[in-house]
Amino acid sequence: MEATDHLKASLGAAVALANTFGSEWRQGRPAAAPDVAAVLRLTTNRLVAADRSDFAAGGKKLYDALSCLPEGQVDKAVQIVNELLKATKAAPQLLRQKEDAPWHLHFGSTDEATGWLAEFATAVAMLLGSDDLERLRRCEATRCDDLFLDTTRSRTQRFCSTACQNRTKVAAHRARTA
Repeated sequence: MEATDHLKASLGAAVALANTFGSEWRQGRPAAAPDVAAVLRLTTNRLVAADRSDFAAGGKKLYDALSCLPEGQVDKAVQIVNELLKATKAAPQLLRQKEDAPWHLHFGSTDEATGWLAEFATAVAMLLGSDDLERLRRCEATRCDDLFLDTTRSRTQRFCSTACQNRTKVAAHRARTA
């Protein structure tokens, strides 16, 4: 899937939002309280006031949809994303922040949660319609429920972060030397 930088950022933010509301364990620890503002900063260079409760249901739906992909349940993921697209009334429109700024494609108002969720659902829909479905994976570390996009050229990434990779390798080393 050839994508613009904005689409890549939106897809990364969609996965981050999904993990924020769906993962019970993150990098070996119980998941912390969601930080929606940090997720939204992945797609924009400005601070966005965000109420966690406005994003909770949509974030959980994104996690449910994306969680279907590592198990090969694409049809179920499509059904969930289609429901989210309908609920958010995702409609493409070109917007820009300032008079001389470049145009950006958005799928709803960027000032409300519904618009952000529409954009993230659209990014996931574009992933579902591409040949890159296998790039979305679940972290292989114990006590981590996070999903991630494998952006490596060799498509061999197994962990969501170096923290999970190191934790797994240390545990394997200790098991071998015990």
